[in-house]
Amino acid sequence: MAAALLPTVATAGDGAAGPAPSLLLVTLDTTRADAIGAYGGAAAAATPELNALAAAGVRYARAVAASPLTLPSHATLLTGLDPIEHGVRGNGTAALPAGIPNLAETLKDRGFSTAAFVGSRVLDRRFGLGQGFTTYDDAMLAERIGEYGYPERPADAVTDAAIAWLGERAQGEPFFLWVHYYDPHAPYEPPPELAGASERSRYLGEVAFVDRQVGRLLAAARAQAPALLVAAVGDHGEALGEHGERGHGIFLYRATIEVPMILAGPGVPRGRVIDEPVAIRRLAATLLALLGRGGGLPGPPLPGAAAEPPQAPLPIFSEATMPAEVYGWAPLTAVTDGRWRFIAAPRPELYDVVVDPGELANRAADQPDQAARLRSALEGLASRQPVATAAPPQLDAETRAALLALGYLESAPGSSGDAIDPKDGIALLADFERAKGLLAGGNAADARAILEGLVARNPSNVPFLSRLAEAQLAAGDGEAALATWRRALELRPRSEFLELARADALRRLGRDDEARRAFRSALEIDPRNAPAWLGLAGLAGSAQEELAVLTEAIAAGTDSVVVLLEAARLEAGAGRADAARSLLERAATLVPGAAVVWLELARLDQASGRFDDALAACRRAAEAEPSNPETALCSGKVYLARGEPARARPHLQRATVLGRGTPVEAEAKALLESIFD
Repeated sequence: MAAALLPTVATAGDGAAGPAPSLLLVTLDTTRADAIGAYGGAAAAATPELNALAAAGVRYARAVAASPLTLPSHATLLTGLDPIEHGVRGNGTAALPAGIPNLAETLKDRGFSTAAFVGSRVLDRRFGLGQGFTTYDDAMLAERIGEYGYPERPADAVTDAAIAWLGERAQGEPFFLWVHYYDPHAPYEPPPELAGASERSRYLGEVAFVDRQVGRLLAAARAQAPALLVAAVGDHGEALGEHGERGHGIFLYRATIEVPMILAGPGVPRGRVIDEPVAIRRLAATLLALLGRGGGLPGPPLPGAAAEPPQAPLPIFSEATMPAEVYGWAPLTAVTDGRWRFIAAPRPELYDVVVDPGELANRAADQPDQAARLRSALEGLASRQPVATAAPPQLDAETRAALLALGYLESAPGSSGDAIDPKDGIALLADFERAKGLLAGGNAADARAILEGLVARNPSNVPFLSRLAEAQLAAGDGEAALATWRRALELRPRSEFLELARADALRRLGRDDEARRAFRSALEIDPRNAPAWLGLAGLAGSAQEELAVLTEAIAAGTDSVVVLLEAARLEAGAGRADAARSLLERAATLVPGAAVVWLELARLDQASGRFDDALAACRRAAEAEPSNPETALCSGKVYLARGEPARARPHLQRATVLGRGTPVEAEAKALLESIFD
């Protein structure tokens, strides 16, 4: 079959020889197959760009992911290996080993320029996916945090960066461009015109927004490479409440592991639909074959991408390690084989997904032969050995020694959990959500009581322990909170989020030296963690020491407006106006619409006597936030400093109106009185 794919370098549809194709890989994070219009969902998003791509190429009706998590699934897409083979089996816990070949390295070695632009720091370069990419753009604003704690950036920003690279790259060689869109991840916050009243409609609005950006990206890429092979594929889906799961990562049902996968471009048939289930792990080998660069990555190419003899469907392996590693429940593995899906769990499950697409009728009891056959196939797939050993990311010898001394590395996370079937464990999450609501509302005592009950039933559950620690701290029991965080870290020692929470608790309890060490531990895991740098800076004994910490944060690549603002203020306070201005200009580049940055620039320029620049900065602040009274006050103060009270008056009057009842009103009135005096 691969031989039929190899020589094809013609432009699709005309059979004529053309330039060597370039490759655009678009990964659609958290995107269910039925969210795309081409997949025929009754309530799909508006996706004209992806629909057109499917009409121009091959659509895989049942593409199955190896994991319902972002990092392991992307590692599979780039290597052609299942997580059990490449070793990256959860988010944030391991880096892809350097010795494993991937798509970028293979194409770079064969003359392609390579670049990647990702929408979430869950794909941070420290997790090893940057291997082979000359450009790996994972820069994003530290203050834009998603539901699961990682910084993220919207699809339009990712597209802007990718299009800029296309315009600036060296011409004359084919390119491999990977663009990752993260927007459909919770929380669902599409542009207002795409948002609906329900959570599902907002999710679909995120998918529609991504589709718009795919259109922009395709237009730019095709302008650069008339011969362009395009692959669009999901990494995992989203449950949206099915089977009791709100998001993804716990179960291995259709909603979270069946994803869109579309191929179009040179050599790819138009308008073909492949109905049999296929593993997305086979995409990498398929892309190499279609580019005429076959070989180097494992797995047979996908069916349907060219004329080839029919092949019997291959069983597809999927796994969910998060139930064990995070919640302390039993892990799940599954095999998809034709119309059947078998899930190995404390209570095994068997579904005929053709007649029962919602996977509501467990057939394990009335189809024992089918269940036994699939169990045997699954055991064979699950017995494969890792190609290489995945390593903890950014864990140096000193940190490792410290964790060993604490006993944190003596056992693998989740290896001795509570063996709860996730079908039962999911029921605990309703009480967990109730406890989180109570805690957010200031009712720490009741939240603590609920969380203590949950931990008693599920003592290996890291989120339960972490929230219990927060409730204990809020209730005034700091020592109990620290002990609970230590328990959580024993279960998940490489979590910067747990280490950061413990560090902040130590700081609040006045244990500054311990807090400094804990913040440093979080930074050893994630060197660009802005809250950890700011926490460390807050413990500094002098302005000079604080600036040294913030300078270290900036040098580490921390893209944080707050870090830059604080460093600029300290530089200005030390009389280094040019250094402060440089930092503020960098912050303005990161977030042009942040009025606070322009206001700081205006203050700096006013103090330096650069009144025209100060007024320009005030205007930029007003454009960013027209109703912010500080922006009107800004212009009024600059005009006064320039000796133009008549021009200052209307701005100050506007500040009194916009800032009614605030200190801005009082300051503006005082300045107006000084004018009249």
